[in-house]
Amino acid sequence: MTSGAPDATGVTGVTWVAGAGGGIGAACVTRLRAAGQTVVGTDRPWVDITRPGGVEAALESATADGPLVAAVHAVGMSARRQGDGPVSLCSDQGWDEALRVNLTSVFRFLRGVLRTVSDGGSVVVIGSELSRTLDHDFLTAGYRAAKAAVVPLVEAAAYEGAPRGVRVNVVSPALVETPMAARALSDERIRARLPQLMPLGGRAASSDEVAAAVAWLLSDDAARTTGSVLRVDGGWSLR
Repeated sequence: MTSGAPDATGVTGVTWVAGAGGGIGAACVTRLRAAGQTVVGTDRPWVDITRPGGVEAALESATADGPLVAAVHAVGMSARRQGDGPVSLCSDQGWDEALRVNLTSVFRFLRGVLRTVSDGGSVVVIGSELSRTLDHDFLTAGYRAAKAAVVPLVEAAAYEGAPRGVRVNVVSPALVETPMAARALSDERIRARLPQLMPLGGRAASSDEVAAAVAWLLSDDAARTTGSVLRVDGGWSLR
């Protein structure tokens, strides 16, 4: 079912974007609305889906004007300020925060969405290719573990949703021009490495490029795609 299109009863469905205030989430809202979809975006401080009850509150608001037919999880954080880093240096707080925001919130999101989404719906979670490679400039144990665990969690949700025609997929970028990546992308030494890190173009992706992949997975053009990881990483994972 294409989000925003009428279902068999003539009711227009709703697409929920969690993390709509961030770079990727905001780009998803803009692109999906431009395609004619009815989009409800949520983010802090109004609702925080990384906290108990946040997903339920967001879903109640999102479905006020119609059934949920699609959902996007674009919530994420770097926990470096809380102490995330190499295994030997990672603090308990850094580890806990990285997993709470980047993994536990995905679990709560998928649980709520699977209970709510209409048959034939589509769900996308933003992952990260930084979880698949090791690099001396990007050693964050908590973030890497959390984002890596998103893939088997999405696969389990996809398996559960498939009998109802519900598709669940991951869009997995590497570095993206967002506030979260500002630390890395403002470092001249790391920017000089971009042709090596992301050899396709030698630059970070834009939020809109990631949103384009999200929009495709939500569309009927991806009707036979579920449990997959769509990499939008500029060749990061080829190293």
